Amino acid sequence: MDYLLRPTVIAGDKLKDDYCVFQKDRCIGRIRLADERSWQGVVWQWHVTPLLPIPSWCNGNAASLDEAKGEFKEAWERFSASLTPEQIEGWHRAEDIAKTNASWLR
Repeated sequence: MDYLLRPTVIAGDKLKDDYCVFQKDRCIGRIRLADERSWQGVVWQWHVTPLLPIPSWCNGNAASLDEAKGEFKEAWERFSASLTPEQIEGWHRAEDIAKTNASWLR
């Protein structure tokens, strides 16, 4: 399955070295350079983020963007394979409601 990285935008500001991970039209995670942790060297954080309970192994740190993308992909494939059709439907419904409410708040 293909993944697309799009820059993260918060309050109209595009964040540097911060990406939402999309599969089709659904945001499934985030990968970002954790520059606030620069004392640890280069740290790319990745997180699987659908609106579902997320196991602790669905988050991690990597030394490069490419490494973070690879680790994210492995975690997402493992996580998504564990989902039931009912969980996927509930996640999509909750995300669609959130999108509708977000447009109402603008």
